[in-house]
Amino acid sequence: MGKGWWTLTLGLALLLPLSGCAATPPPALGGETLYYLLTAEFATTQGVAEVALPAWQKAVELAPQANVLAAATKAATRFGDRSDALRWARLWRETAPDDPEAARFEAALLLAEGEDQKAIALLQATLARFPEDATVTEQLAALLAEHGRRGDAERLLQDFVQHHPDSASAYFNLGRVYLTENRPQEAITALRRASTLQPDDGRIAIALAEALRQQQGPTAALQSIQAFTAHHPGDLDAQRYLAALYLQVGGQEQAMRVLQKLTRDDSENPELWVSLGAVALQNSQWKVAQNALERARELAPQSPIPLYYLGLLAEAQARWNTALQYFQRIQDSALALELRLHIAQAEYRLGRREKALADLDSLAREHPDNTQIALFQAQLLADSGARAAARKVLQGALAKHPEDAGLWFEAGVQAELAKDYPAMEQAMTEVIRLKPDDAAAYNFLGYSLLERNQHLERAATLLQKALQLSPKDPAILDSVGWLFHRQGKDKEALPYLQEAWRQLHPDAEVGEHLGRVLWDLGRKTEARAIWREALRAHPDNATLKRALHQ
Repeated sequence: MGKGWWTLTLGLALLLPLSGCAATPPPALGGETLYYLLTAEFATTQGVAEVALPAWQKAVELAPQANVLAAATKAATRFGDRSDALRWARLWRETAPDDPEAARFEAALLLAEGEDQKAIALLQATLARFPEDATVTEQLAALLAEHGRRGDAERLLQDFVQHHPDSASAYFNLGRVYLTENRPQEAITALRRASTLQPDDGRIAIALAEALRQQQGPTAALQSIQAFTAHHPGDLDAQRYLAALYLQVGGQEQAMRVLQKLTRDDSENPELWVSLGAVALQNSQWKVAQNALERARELAPQSPIPLYYLGLLAEAQARWNTALQYFQRIQDSALALELRLHIAQAEYRLGRREKALADLDSLAREHPDNTQIALFQAQLLADSGARAAARKVLQGALAKHPEDAGLWFEAGVQAELAKDYPAMEQAMTEVIRLKPDDAAAYNFLGYSLLERNQHLERAATLLQKALQLSPKDPAILDSVGWLFHRQGKDKEALPYLQEAWRQLHPDAEVGEHLGRVLWDLGRKTEARAIWREALRAHPDNATLKRALHQ
């Protein structure tokens, strides 16, 4: 897990109530000071930064007291003025050396400025003075773990829980350290203890489900989070995690239902609408995706995220001009690289191939260690018929990044297209070594063997493994159904292929498979209907044409 795993502990949001930021002026303050304090408090409450911040500056100058400095720090942080916030936080700590909250707040601001080592040093000094302060302990442990000092973080938390066995948050953070170290059983033990102490905490429920997923797979995680959300339907983070798990096991429709309910319950939350739009996009429900993302755009007109997903939606529908317009409108440095990739792809699809490939070459030189660029280059080169060039790009990227499963997977795809089956098998075997739970790799390799009528026992083993990992994935259902057909078990094949067709129609290959099984079962009218529907969507498909003319 990356840095984002610790944001619940380290984020400034935990330290910032949306109200109550202002100081309560003591009675000895003079009239001018009182005026600036009241002005600052009112402007902060109203969210008027251009009035509030100068008023806080004047109040701090006139009354540099701990409660005034605390309120000014919180207001400046709320309005994104981290420079003033950090300066006032330092003064707050110096003015109130016996208040650990001041140190915690300053540490959080140091983190926001990228001054991690200073934050660690400050928290260590604070913990030495306040060894019983749980928040300082947990904040320091999170920082230590994030910086690779997981052993120190673990020892710190273990010592704390020995002296404070009823601290749910300490057990929670200890469980997260174990999760980061890939020690799921110990994480489960710590997180179950935290859940017992604080059963209504959604963060604990999510972490416990994640530990179960690591040890026992997504089904165990799903059961755990379902039990929590059944009793806590208002916990939005837990509900979103539930939707993500549904997607992981192929339950797109269940994920959609969860998110649709959330948007009904909290219709003014743009993040929920984006989540719904993203899932609908993944599920090829274009109209739902469009409506959800447009609603998110209305609610958060300054955010680049709805525009980004609208661009992805246009891409998925091959509306390349529209996609290009969306992507070109986004001004966001965090998305800059990814936007350039998508813009290059849109340019390529619009016929400006030399320009697109030149842009990707330029990006590759600017970011030599970025594997996503190599993937885009390879895919576009292969699409233009330059498969040898595509494979060369992938080989070069793999020489630098031999542990990148995504590069190996694409190398396997390109090798399959080139009918270089030994290279394909080697690549997919590498994917499985690097990501033993990658259902798509098992499916790809198993289906390739099945289609070539080679090593059918091994193909069956691979496809059953893929099905076990992702039992609702329609591509895997199609493969397993086709395996049963090849084994002469058309009755067993039928429900798998029917479900794959329900999710993927009018996919040509799935339609051909389902029609073939129906035909062999004597249900020829139904078979022809399936083939006709698939052929309407793919009028140049020779296999479907032959099937209809038999």
